[in-house]
Amino acid sequence: MEWIESLVLGLVQGLTEFLPVSSDGHLTVTQQAFAGLKGYARSGKENLFFNVVLHLGTLLAIVVYYRSVAVTGLKGLLGSQAVPLSYRRPALIRLGVLVALTIVPLLPWKFFKHDLEATLEDPFYSGVGFLITAAVLLITTRLKGGEKGPLETTWVDALLIGVAQTFAPLPGVSRSGMTCAMALFRGLSRSWAVGFSLLIAIPAILGAEVLEIKDVDRSTLTPDRIAQTIAGTIVAGVVGYGAIIWLVKIVRNGRLWYFSIYLIALAIVVLGARAYNSKGSPASSKKAPHSFVVSPPKALASLRPEFNRLLNHN
Repeated sequence: MEWIESLVLGLVQGLTEFLPVSSDGHLTVTQQAFAGLKGYARSGKENLFFNVVLHLGTLLAIVVYYRSVAVTGLKGLLGSQAVPLSYRRPALIRLGVLVALTIVPLLPWKFFKHDLEATLEDPFYSGVGFLITAAVLLITTRLKGGEKGPLETTWVDALLIGVAQTFAPLPGVSRSGMTCAMALFRGLSRSWAVGFSLLIAIPAILGAEVLEIKDVDRSTLTPDRIAQTIAGTIVAGVVGYGAIIWLVKIVRNGRLWYFSIYLIALAIVVLGARAYNSKGSPASSKKAPHSFVVSPPKALASLRPEFNRLLNHN
């Protein structure tokens, strides 16, 4: 059962990390669905660690997709004059500073880590996040972008895109959707809006890795769990590579808003299921301040015996 869940979550991560639909929100909803089928759920802290490690797979997808750009940039950083102006050392150092500026607004999240973990235990937050992302994507219908490339991007552009990225750790809020929308609003070209959005994802993901891994509960890292996490991460990377190709085409064609329709429908389903579950369930006064006890969807609970029998048979 755990293997199937890990592979499915890797698939979900790969499909949703770069598309403007929020990978964290989809992972949270999928984990809640499996909790209903299995009859138990992992803690938000354990889910957060698994989710963050899955992001390593999609991080590798970025590196592989832009491998030729990375090689050209490395040549320019080493002093080559045979590369375009935007790849030469001064331009790359300037770009590095801009990327660093986008990280500054994310730093306060370090002090709200426990609150973030709590949001991963209740699909209500994912539903609200989906609606927020849908609203932002609808706004992009009015954003045509501009002509700014790497050399024309300013520190104000970078800082505002970083502010947009600040909402990304919340489940249901799409990092690529928020950053691409802000980049287009600031006049970045469509192709550079995607490129810059993916570029700033690298330090953001690596930073999340450092913050999470140092606090991991080692008792949860059984050999099976580690193997499942690695397998899910590989799936996320392979599928994520294809999702990057799709994202580039979507932004260039001005079709980001298409996903708002899907997100609104998904939010209705998630919030409706959440309300149905909560109806008639007495609130417990013994809950911890950041604990959200969510009973699994009743429809899923009814499928649990068949699901367990199938997995045990396999």
